[in-house]
Amino acid sequence: MMQPRVPRVFAPSGHAIRASLAGIVAVVGVALAPVAAADAVRFPLTLDYQTLQLAIRKHLRDESGGELVLWRTDDGCGTFTLREPTVSAAAGRLRIAGPGAARAAIPFLGWCWAEASWDGPVAILARPELGPDWKLRLRDLDTRLGEAEGSGGVARRVAAVVARWAEREVADFAFDLGPPVQEVRALLGSFAATAQAAPLLAALQTLRPVAVTVEPDGVKVDLSIDLPSAPAAPRAPEAALTPDELKRWEARLESWDGFLVFLVKNLGVLETDAEAQDELLDVLLSARHELTDVLGRGPEAGVDPVRQLFLNTWSRVRAIVRRAALRSGDETRALRYVTFLTAGDALAALEAAAPAAGLEISADGLRRLARVLDPAYAGDPVEYSDLPDSTLRQLFKFRDPDAPPRRSRRRAPGSWDWIGPRAAHAAEADAEWVALGHRLAGWVPDYREVRAYRDTVARLLEVAVERTVDPDRLDPRFERLFEHLVKAVAWQESCWRQFVRSGGRVTYIASRTGDVGMMQINVRVWRGFFDPQKLRWNAAYNAGAGAEILWHLLTRYGVREARAGFDNAPRATFAAYNGGPSRHRRYRLATTPPRIRAIDHAFWEKYRAVAAGDAEDRVLCLPPGVTS
Repeated sequence: MMQPRVPRVFAPSGHAIRASLAGIVAVVGVALAPVAAADAVRFPLTLDYQTLQLAIRKHLRDESGGELVLWRTDDGCGTFTLREPTVSAAAGRLRIAGPGAARAAIPFLGWCWAEASWDGPVAILARPELGPDWKLRLRDLDTRLGEAEGSGGVARRVAAVVARWAEREVADFAFDLGPPVQEVRALLGSFAATAQAAPLLAALQTLRPVAVTVEPDGVKVDLSIDLPSAPAAPRAPEAALTPDELKRWEARLESWDGFLVFLVKNLGVLETDAEAQDELLDVLLSARHELTDVLGRGPEAGVDPVRQLFLNTWSRVRAIVRRAALRSGDETRALRYVTFLTAGDALAALEAAAPAAGLEISADGLRRLARVLDPAYAGDPVEYSDLPDSTLRQLFKFRDPDAPPRRSRRRAPGSWDWIGPRAAHAAEADAEWVALGHRLAGWVPDYREVRAYRDTVARLLEVAVERTVDPDRLDPRFERLFEHLVKAVAWQESCWRQFVRSGGRVTYIASRTGDVGMMQINVRVWRGFFDPQKLRWNAAYNAGAGAEILWHLLTRYGVREARAGFDNAPRATFAAYNGGPSRHRRYRLATTPPRIRAIDHAFWEKYRAVAAGDAEDRVLCLPPGVTS
């Protein structure tokens, strides 16, 4: 019976274009000479094969039940279809392949007579081309038919003829990349520094495709922007920043941190895999450690700190966003990811190629970039707040130090386990925790109080460990190690002190870079995870926060390093605590600077003393002649 005509599948609808764009992922490899007159900065966009394949198949299912109808006659008596196609590279060309079927018959009185059919593997080879109109097309098409069981010579000849007809239909295929490119231009324009906005905005209008190649990881589109000439002007000595300028300098850094938190939370709700969540936490903490280093150094003449932080972080951020884009089943969200990645990659490429081109990674630019990912976000995506962030805590499973213990310690079989005694024990444990915090409030011991102070802090650290550990998540041999670790870190960081006397008054211990209290927790690095005021003024809260951080670092990095040697666990955990997660291997690397190596060695000596039980008064770093 004659079938109704099926519309061409390779002339995509708007939603198909958007879905296919989910695969556009740029790998920033910038072709770069020093900037001169009208220098061209090039960077690639890569269409990932897996995503492109899924997008095409999704569109085909919507239109024709999963079959790519390459050709169909108006009367329905001639068809050439490809089912569930895959997309890959083949000797420098794009290859769309899958099981094919060709049918040809003579139409007569509404019926199809004398049908000849062929079923077998089909591969369509093509050269992708992107024109000045930003439309991707397939050129130099070559349809190849594989051998099919039971197909006769006549059927194969019919299939070959039909395939040639189908090629003319496939040549109409086009994806319009114009809309996301316009959005990218607008985003990049929002990063233009006011003084140099006009020439940079003009340069953005030169954004154009210059080459398309088929690479192992995808179809790569080389893009180019002509930058205006920017002759280097002699740099005059810069005056020190005024207090207002210093505040604005710090505010830019805080906007960058706010943007990262927004990004981590936005992606974290999609990343249910534990390894992916660990990577998100690593990116956030590593970037924050870099930020505190910048704050510690202070403003430097001619250096844009946010620019360098962005360049150092972007490659890791884009890899995470890329994975999220590949998993996205929502077409609108996929298009947002594409625009976000393209704008970020172009920004990184321009900054790397021409730092004097007039780009400034401003709060307004970051705000607009963030809203590409989530236009419905109700708050300010670059907001900086010191308050605890429940989303961050839940996302990475961080417990507030004053919250109930993570889990009760294992009880022996047959132990008394009914609700009354257990609840009473929990209340008693909480009361001890609060009492220890009150006992240590503002306590700066004199030489007569050394023993009492040492014993009180020792008990505080033991209780902090008990409240933090989840016995069901950790091999029992690590539990004792964890207690030694917490005590040794408190010794290394503060000599078991929360408070000191300064200028005739008692205050909390603080470093120049914002590390506070007994465990020297950096309030910027751990912003959103803990209450900063309690970190400063409550010794129990500070000890509990330090134990919580060490617990996460031990279970994420220390246990893994222990596979090569049990003693590696505390050393790797401290290295991550002190330098950030990305530094957890530094204790065993020959490239570690001598100053850092000395810090790790000092910790290791303290850990061994605590584990051996002979640390005694040394944990307080007392002056000569003073003992308990």
